[in-house]
Amino acid sequence: MRGLRFNRIAATYDRVRPGYPRQLLDTALRDRTVTQVLEVGCGTGQLTGALVARGLEVQGVEPGPSLAELARKRAPGAVIHLGRFEDVSLPDAAFDAVFSASAFHWIDPAVGWAKAARVLRPGGTLALLSHVYVTDDATRAAHEAAAAIYGADWRLRPEQEVLAGARDRRGNVSEVLAWLDNPTMAVPEAAQLFGEVELDAVPERYDLDAGELLDLQRTTATHLYVDPADLDRVERKLVELVERLGGRFPIRQVAIAAVAERR
Repeated sequence: MRGLRFNRIAATYDRVRPGYPRQLLDTALRDRTVTQVLEVGCGTGQLTGALVARGLEVQGVEPGPSLAELARKRAPGAVIHLGRFEDVSLPDAAFDAVFSASAFHWIDPAVGWAKAARVLRPGGTLALLSHVYVTDDATRAAHEAAAAIYGADWRLRPEQEVLAGARDRRGNVSEVLAWLDNPTMAVPEAAQLFGEVELDAVPERYDLDAGELLDLQRTTATHLYVDPADLDRVERKLVELVERLGGRFPIRQVAIAAVAERR
């Protein structure tokens, strides 16, 4: 299973991956009656802990045992199920909300959208949170150089393009996620399962030194799928790139919440 590779770097993931702005949770929960929450792919429990802190009763699903153990420690009030969302047995219409933060794009779309709708009560909330990398004129050269080191075909898009594309796809939540994270996630039937998507976004701007960049990249799918024989070269080239940039690498992201209600 592809997503299980993150289990190998659970401690680093927990230390360096950014959480989500409070504003996005406010958007997902505003004017909605939510008590019972399911979190799909809870990872090390960053979002889980934030949901529990709001007084919600949270169950999480996580296939990585090391990740799940960290989630239990961070959010002791939550129930964490070990396994794939596609496989874990969950009751029908049992949850007021299904949350997923940077994880739903790993779920099999042939199963995930229908199962998320099935476990939600009628009118229940699906809230998908993502950190989407963006670029601009000032940072594009650095981002293109990093992509070239990996030999990766990254979608280097301006923030305005990312947000406009998400808005254009609001009629189908799976198309929004496909636009933001994983093009394979779009399925036509999701438009019949969930209503129009509400979007909220918070820009994120920070710069990393070489060590910080390596730590972050070691928690990404791009890095985890590098051939082990090529890993030293990739990491050396990343350090050299940061040095050429004057010691700091620009990270430009937008944190996005895509929220839709079950029909």
